[in-house]
Amino acid sequence: MSNDLLYVYLNNVKVGELFKDDLGGFNFCYDENVKNPLSLSLPISKKEFLHKDCKGFFNGLLPESENVRIAIGKKYGINPKNDFSILKAIGYDCAGAVAFFDKEQKDLKEYYDIEGNILSDDELEKYINNLPKKPLALSKDKRLSLAGAQDKTAVVLIDNKIALLDNTTPTTHILKPAIKDYKETVENEYICLNVAKKLGLKVPNIEIRYANKTKYFLIERYDREIKDNKIKRIHQEDFSQALNIPSAYKYQAEGGASFVDCFEILKQTSKPTVSIKQFIELMIFNYLIGNNDAHAKNFSILHYDNGEIVFAPCYDILCSMVYDGLTSKMAMKIGGHYEHNKILIRHFEKLASDLNISFTQLKKVIKNQCEILPDITKEVIESFDNTIGKEILDVVINNSERLEKKLKENV
Repeated sequence: MSNDLLYVYLNNVKVGELFKDDLGGFNFCYDENVKNPLSLSLPISKKEFLHKDCKGFFNGLLPESENVRIAIGKKYGINPKNDFSILKAIGYDCAGAVAFFDKEQKDLKEYYDIEGNILSDDELEKYINNLPKKPLALSKDKRLSLAGAQDKTAVVLIDNKIALLDNTTPTTHILKPAIKDYKETVENEYICLNVAKKLGLKVPNIEIRYANKTKYFLIERYDREIKDNKIKRIHQEDFSQALNIPSAYKYQAEGGASFVDCFEILKQTSKPTVSIKQFIELMIFNYLIGNNDAHAKNFSILHYDNGEIVFAPCYDILCSMVYDGLTSKMAMKIGGHYEHNKILIRHFEKLASDLNISFTQLKKVIKNQCEILPDITKEVIESFDNTIGKEILDVVINNSERLEKKLKENV
């Protein structure tokens, strides 16, 4: 079999081929009679998608962390900067339902039994502590370290215990350790997502757990369907992939998506009015909670087998404003501005105009969240032991009071 060709599967169905081009990149072609596209940026077509037309989607499946890429490169003897080589080595359990193989598969299933090797607390603690240096599993695992800049991994939950896999069974959960040098990131994300849930936003099931004294954040994958102890992949893509934007350009200031671009994606969902409403709520929530890192890779859509496309639940939300040294600039502009503390109501008015939505309705969302978010946040932080909660609450109160005042002054 050629070393320059990968077969691309969506769940258990082969949908096309990815192959190297003469310039060191890769091209993609769909098979005939394919029913579902890989991406909004890759509509089903008989034409060949050149590297520039498909890089954003395929690159978006890979880890951004340089340390993770280097570790993968060392383990498999490949160039850590070569997307094609990484997909070939470990790309059979990516986010969503995409898988890559160097030969055609005959035994892929739609539903898999949930099975794996349960780890003891000592084994799990060792695995978590090794994540920055060893992003793959302890045994024969060839599973892709999840896309994104943070060290994290995919696992399966069996009898409520963490297990690792050494076959093609899909994973059920994402495990995220605390981020080194930043205070209580696990508690921070737990607080933010629970506040979002109480606000009425869709969020996955989440837990804070320990392996001995090593803390980690456990998130149930929303791109998986579990039925009768069997698991099926659900296809997803983030907004950068849907726009064919490589991960390196996820911030608007670096050529990434704007809120206007996000709305164009939401308009292509099966229920655009519902999706846009959910996104507006999330957009204002991110601003008030102090999440300046809400870039296009932190929003996704789910593609179902019947062709339905829906806006995915919230994920990767932290109050970044509590950490000294992190930028005060937002990932996307509001009314032409990036600086969080300089945003006025007129900037939201311009954003509403840019998005072609009702400014009156947007003001209602802002007013409602400014009024209720501090109390919701206080309730969540008092529900479990943490020390970062007070700092997050201070951010929420300051942002809410400031914006509410500007709303009354209409400036």
